[in-house]
Amino acid sequence: MPVKKLALAALIASVVILYFAGGGDQFLSIRMYQGLFDQSPVRTAAVFFFIYFAGTSCSLPVSGVLSVVSGIIFGPVTGFLISLLAGSLGGTIALFSTRFLFHDLVKRRFSVHIDVINKGIEKEGAFYLFGLRMVPVIPFWLLNLLVGMTSMRASVFFVATLCGMIPITLILVYTGSQLGDIETFSMASIFTPGLILSLCLLAAFPFLARAMVRFTRRFPNSRHPHRPKQ
Repeated sequence: MPVKKLALAALIASVVILYFAGGGDQFLSIRMYQGLFDQSPVRTAAVFFFIYFAGTSCSLPVSGVLSVVSGIIFGPVTGFLISLLAGSLGGTIALFSTRFLFHDLVKRRFSVHIDVINKGIEKEGAFYLFGLRMVPVIPFWLLNLLVGMTSMRASVFFVATLCGMIPITLILVYTGSQLGDIETFSMASIFTPGLILSLCLLAAFPFLARAMVRFTRRFPNSRHPHRPKQ
């Protein structure tokens, strides 16, 4: 193994050990954050919104995990609103970062993907992005960067992302809300009807999403190509 990899592994291990040795594991307690939300709901929600927004803005692969965590901490309604808005806004910032900061880097690294996305958007416009959000065959963070290489307007990107994220965000946040209700990890507490339903929805979502996209394609207006802003 190269020296650099060994040094990196040693550094990561040291950070993890120091973290737990210093009592950092208390910050991994979901109950602590739920308690903070009960004491100061607005402040806790604002901090979490910023964390979600910053993570997606920086194109980190955190949207799925944070959506589940938002359901655990805030419940299905508040968690859904935070995840949907923070994810859509953060994705839009990531789009701008591609256009104004990392254009050449993204173009070199993902040239083949960019060609595919461009052809799809030229053919179907915003509906193409909506379909990719509904059926996330391309990771959320990567799709933000790729669409940044196209001529799609930021406002169109935001609306298509917001609408396309609704189903999967609902399911992930609902799953988190069911996990947050678990007091003790026993068979009876884990396999509740709500959690079983959420897991079934997660498993069936790819098929449901494809069916919804196919159904939407029947309406001609949904496939009007996007016209770049002159």
